[in-house]
Amino acid sequence: MSVAEEFAECCAAQRWFVDERWVEKQTAVDNLQLLAECAGYVDDLGQDEVQALMSAAFAPVETLPSDYAAHLVMRWELDDERDRWKWTGELPPARKSGAQDYAPEKRVGRDGKSYYTTQATIEAFHYVLSLGNRERLAEWLRNHPNDAPALLDTLEVA
Repeated sequence: MSVAEEFAECCAAQRWFVDERWVEKQTAVDNLQLLAECAGYVDDLGQDEVQALMSAAFAPVETLPSDYAAHLVMRWELDDERDRWKWTGELPPARKSGAQDYAPEKRVGRDGKSYYTTQATIEAFHYVLSLGNRERLAEWLRNHPNDAPALLDTLEVA
C-alpha cells in the first residue's frame, strides 16, 4: 500500500466518524492534519497532496437518482407477498377470513360539517372495549363525540 493510499484510508475512516455524527468535520480535519504532520505524510507527499486527499475524502456524496424512492417502494412491494402482485402480474392474494372491508359512513359532526369515523378509531374503540373497564370506555367515548354514534352502531352489528 502506498503512502497516499494509507493516508486516504485514514481520511475515509474520519469521514465515517463525521457521517455517524460522532465527530465534527472540523475536528476530523484538524486531527487528520495533525496525523499528517506527526506521521510524516506531509514530508512524503507534500501539503498540497495531503489537502487533496482530505478534500476527496470529505467531498459530497453523489446524489441519489430522482426515481430512487419509486425504486425503493417497488423493491419493498416485490419483497412483500401482499403487494408483489402489483409488479408481477399475479392475482392479488385472497383476503384472510378475519379481514373486513370498511367503507366509512358519512355523518354530520357536532359542528355541522361532514365527518367520517376512521378505521383506526374503530380499532382503538374495540381495543378499549376489550379492556372491560366501563369507566375508561365511557371516558373514551366522551373524548370522541363525533365517533360515538358510528362506534355504537358497530356494536349493534356485532
